[in-house]
Amino acid sequence: MSVKGGILQQALDTLDDVIYIYDQRDRLVYWNQRLNEIYGLSDAELSGMAATDFFGPDDRLAVEAALDEIRETGETTVEAVSPTVDGPVRFELTGRRLTDEDGAMIGFAGIGRDVTERSEQAGQLSQQNERLAEFADLLAHDIRNPLSVASGHLALARDGDLEASLDAIEAAHERIDRIITDIRLATREGALATDIDGLDVARVAREAWEYVDTEDAVFEGPDELRLEADADRLLRLFENLFRNSIEHGQSGEDTPVTVRLEATADGFAVTDDGPGIDPAIRDQVFDPGVTDIRGGTGFGLYIVRTIATAHGWDVAVTDAAGGGARFEFAC
Repeated sequence: MSVKGGILQQALDTLDDVIYIYDQRDRLVYWNQRLNEIYGLSDAELSGMAATDFFGPDDRLAVEAALDEIRETGETTVEAVSPTVDGPVRFELTGRRLTDEDGAMIGFAGIGRDVTERSEQAGQLSQQNERLAEFADLLAHDIRNPLSVASGHLALARDGDLEASLDAIEAAHERIDRIITDIRLATREGALATDIDGLDVARVAREAWEYVDTEDAVFEGPDELRLEADADRLLRLFENLFRNSIEHGQSGEDTPVTVRLEATADGFAVTDDGPGIDPAIRDQVFDPGVTDIRGGTGFGLYIVRTIATAHGWDVAVTDAAGGGARFEFAC
């Protein structure tokens, strides 16, 4: 180290940032005490180290590119992760070219600042933004079911069937309110909370059928099928399953689709007699954004899996015995 002692050196040694100077061969010739502390190295060990020596292979290329930028433009700023005595640290590294009286480069000086916390906060913000976007997508997707029912009954009310239609519209609006509350809770808490109770799954399925624009589709199911589940979440699960079956089953077919709820040895299954799910996307069918329906959002089956997982259930999709899709829930 070429300069030591004096009040300036003492001031630099108190900084949390690393101060460094490299010569024209990119060899370390000056630094403050913070560099010794971060790496646990003596002055003799640090002297002459290359800038790239402080970084692993994943970040070394970025540092080499920054050194080239100093030579070409006179300055640089780059972020890179370095292994220190306290673990990996993300540094924001700056560099400014140093020149002699003739303008020839004799080295560069810069500052290394620990931005690990800032980077983590940026990552958390990005995750929050992604979750907010997912919240909006899920909300827009799920309220389509009760909105479609409400719109249909509004038309009936205008044709004179007022009292029954108003009751149905009121129920649809209440359903929308419960969906919004449900998604807000899930977004806040990071998972769907469940209020588990013994209930009749068949009754919930028939209620869900009323919230979906089923057109000419037919629902078949047992008189009773009892399980431990959260009634409101299960309602959403069936709504999305039924809508998926109807949208797929009526694509290019004149025969109305039939949707069936069946009891199984370890839970239940929902089947339809539509064309089934394209084998090319079957393995990804529960992933968000995956759909083979024009104009589809690809969130319906993602919501189904999310609700099943919240209950501790496994869900799988197979071919129904007579064609179509079969969704099996192991409870």
